[in-house]
Amino acid sequence: MCGIAGIFNLRSTRPVTAQELKAMTDTIVHRGPDAEGNYLFDGGGFGHRRLAILDLRPESNQPFVIDDGDYVLTFNGEIFNFVELRTELEGLGHVFHTTSDTEVLIKAYKQWGSACSSRFNGMWALAIYDRARDELFCSLDRFGIKPFYYAVVDGQFVFASEIKAMLAARPQLAEPNWDSLSRFLRAKIAAETEESYFRDIYRVRSAHNLFVTREGIRYERYWNYPTDRLEDIGAEEAAGRLRELLVDSLKLRMQSDVPVGSTLSGGIDSSAIVSLLRTFDQSEHHTFTASYPGEAVDESPRAARLSEHLGMINHPIRATTGEFLPLMRKIVYHMDAPNGNPGTMPLWNIMAQMRQTVTVALAGEGADELLAGYEYANLPYILAGAAVSRSPWRVFGHMRRFASLYGARFGALWIARALLPQTHKLYRSLRGDESIYVGPLAGLSDKLPASPDPAPRLADGLTRMLLRMHSGGLRSLLQRGDAVSMAHSVEARLPFMDYRIVEFVFRLPGNLKTRGGQNKAVLRDAIKDDVLPEVLEPRPKEGFTTPIERWFRDMQDKVVHPVLFSDRCRQRGIFDPGQLTRALQMHASGKVNLASQIFRWIGTEVWFQEFID
Repeated sequence: MCGIAGIFNLRSTRPVTAQELKAMTDTIVHRGPDAEGNYLFDGGGFGHRRLAILDLRPESNQPFVIDDGDYVLTFNGEIFNFVELRTELEGLGHVFHTTSDTEVLIKAYKQWGSACSSRFNGMWALAIYDRARDELFCSLDRFGIKPFYYAVVDGQFVFASEIKAMLAARPQLAEPNWDSLSRFLRAKIAAETEESYFRDIYRVRSAHNLFVTREGIRYERYWNYPTDRLEDIGAEEAAGRLRELLVDSLKLRMQSDVPVGSTLSGGIDSSAIVSLLRTFDQSEHHTFTASYPGEAVDESPRAARLSEHLGMINHPIRATTGEFLPLMRKIVYHMDAPNGNPGTMPLWNIMAQMRQTVTVALAGEGADELLAGYEYANLPYILAGAAVSRSPWRVFGHMRRFASLYGARFGALWIARALLPQTHKLYRSLRGDESIYVGPLAGLSDKLPASPDPAPRLADGLTRMLLRMHSGGLRSLLQRGDAVSMAHSVEARLPFMDYRIVEFVFRLPGNLKTRGGQNKAVLRDAIKDDVLPEVLEPRPKEGFTTPIERWFRDMQDKVVHPVLFSDRCRQRGIFDPGQLTRALQMHASGKVNLASQIFRWIGTEVWFQEFID
């Protein structure tokens, strides 16, 4: 796990220097505190910061060069099936001098060219200079777990793991992308698109290779979601197969020459990970949980009970509100983006604590988008399942929970929006924040740009909806998790993001994912004999939650007003002061819950202060 950076001349004849590469990698030391390096080649160069996980020797440092410079690699991530690939490559005549996945990766490219990407099981953002072709081969993992930003500026292709590294070399790139900011503020759309919050900086598409020659750039998709079905498979067989895949995914992700721990929220996903881990690994293992003593969202007691049951060492990490703004600034800086997810704050504290004990963290991201974990998004299918089960009390229970979570008015409107998509505009209007956006944001929308790759046609509505989430909003969570973990030099590994699991579950019919109004049915069946019974008890999804609704009522004078009514924010002219005051008063009175919007407003202003001002 590392930080990468590079410059490659297109039309430019400007020489690339070691000094500018070092300036780039100096901004991302947190991604690789263990080693640094750069390598210059004709018309370009790579920089690298290393976080040593496998084969800790200097021989595995990067940029990694073979055949006297014919191939040069800068790579961020892990190839979890590198042992199997190495055996195959040795059979083809390749000789290895390290035990790292880095050497396996570059020799896989030498053997198979761009087809190597489809052979990898892992997470990666990589660039290889191929001297014979005089081109860069760049690739991003199937789901965009790792970050890869790029821009074409002054006739050069400039890329890095983080945008701040690019700004260190080309500060003129610090210009806002108003369309992206509008989508974020109005609809919480973040990393789902190629566009970043900077006008001329883009993300490499997930599941794509990118070829950069002196003439320009071209994309190639190497993987897509499956289109076929396993219609005849039964619930028991599906659960058994899912359990096998999860255990194997965990075994691959436990490969490490440094200590491994786990985040544990008390929910079903992280509980499944630590419980299945104990079926094959009895070594000392640490778990880390956000704690909110006295709050309804506090799951730390449940997590502690499971950790103790499994013989693991639990670390409850208490969240506080006193450091809200300083912490928000740190998070925005490391994300290179406005922070729109309150769960980032406890995650930050957890990763800071983890780094004192472990270097690798297992986490449950990706399970909700795969297995219908988000009740608010899956509501039509959950209600339909509850109705089919002929349980009116279950239907009533789901609707009552929505009212308690979102308020009676907005809970009802959310339900109407889920059941009747045409109520979207009404929902947005009654939510109460649309009139706030003025100046450069006026007249813009939350409409996503057209996708360059149409999604496969799938048989049932639930699976189609999950595909949109898995190929869309999930990437924002993945990039958030990567930024926060790497800010503390911790590598996050995600067992549910193994592509074999994703392919298998998306081939299952929707009625194996929700059943009788219950979500994650196939996962619950898969782990029912491995977890404590309370893990499977129905309850609202919480995860890394925060009590921000109350925080923003109690802390408006200390947190909200100093940011949103500062002289600089007023001069920026993107929020209408009168409408903003009205919205904050409505939230403070308890008439409406605008905590999510307030959080995004603060995150956006902090981003402007950190990167644009």
